[in-house]
Amino acid sequence: RGHLDARIVVVDCTAGTRTRARRRARGETRAMVLYDAMVLLSAKVPKSACADVLRRLGTQVMDRGGVVTDVVSYGARTLAYEFRKPGEKHFEAQFVKMSFNAPPSLIADAEHQLRIDERVLRWLITKKPALRRLNDFKASDPRNPNSMQSYEGRKRS
Repeated sequence: RGHLDARIVVVDCTAGTRTRARRRARGETRAMVLYDAMVLLSAKVPKSACADVLRRLGTQVMDRGGVVTDVVSYGARTLAYEFRKPGEKHFEAQFVKMSFNAPPSLIADAEHQLRIDERVLRWLITKKPALRRLNDFKASDPRNPNSMQSYEGRKRS
């Protein structure tokens, strides 16, 4: 216990650079990913401090070109077990969920911001399953059952 196993990891930093350069040359951009961030805040903090944490996270998302899609507060709830921090015991917390679209590079910065905030007890950022593009669905006219065709194959008028 207390022993750290130090290992050296060699990473090829140029491997992904060529792929990114090819994507940029073709005009492709990295797609935004839908994330859910569940944040547990200390029950002792006022609602304004809770809003401040969400505002900071939302500002980070929007600065990176993302979009905040939903914010839900579940209020103060009793925890299944107590959280201990130095000099503190927490039996209840305020639960807040924020859904957002953002590039994957944002997650490390968002987690760092949540880690250094003293009001945040726990957090979890999960990646939601990707939705299918609109072009992947068949277009149909309910008045004509024989009009099933792809969206791209529709005639423009």
